[in-house]
Amino acid sequence: MTSYTKPSSNFDLSSPSPVYTLNSGQTIPIIAYGTFRSAPGEVGPAVIEAIKAGYRHLDLAHVYGNEKEIGQALKQVFDEGLVKREDLFITGKLWNSDHDVDIVPKACAHSLSNLGLDYFDLYLIHFPVCWKHTGLDTPSWGKSELGDTPLIDTWRAMESLVEQGVCRSIGVSNYPLMLMHDLVTQAKIQPSCNQIEVHAYYQRESLVNYCLARNVSTHCVDCV
Repeated sequence: MTSYTKPSSNFDLSSPSPVYTLNSGQTIPIIAYGTFRSAPGEVGPAVIEAIKAGYRHLDLAHVYGNEKEIGQALKQVFDEGLVKREDLFITGKLWNSDHDVDIVPKACAHSLSNLGLDYFDLYLIHFPVCWKHTGLDTPSWGKSELGDTPLIDTWRAMESLVEQGVCRSIGVSNYPLMLMHDLVTQAKIQPSCNQIEVHAYYQRESLVNYCLARNVSTHCVDCV
């Protein structure tokens, strides 16, 4: 009978901010502070207080409309010496109306400029839906027109961001199982994660197990 050695876990729960190792080799704090629906004038102070409370992972998105205020908050905590950039893990997201191949690097650069940062630790395709581009300062919402850029072409542009060093890891959000399969079988750089709604009343076992079997981490939102 051959001996069995249990594989090591990707989780490290020994640090003050427990982390998980992504397939890119990068470690990510397992609990993030989200900024969706954070009101103007409130999100900046909230981010500062979150960092003071110990959060080291911030989950952001261009379409949330609050990148500039968060950028001001980040500058304050850096200037005050509360944390350094390398102490934080920053997740950003590419919006639906920025999927065109030539727009992807511009959208990423636009978000980084808003935040006053040089790179994203993780950058996600926010939804697997392409809408026609409406301008970097005016992301479309509501009555949007479908675009014609294939998802894999958008992903190729995302891969270029890693090669350029402006994104350390890339992934997706809101991808169902079949689209995940399409992606992992075509990607040169495998997605580091799929950020989806998962909780006790919506467990999505098939999708979660598919991702886990391919070393793609599942990031849960709306889980409380």
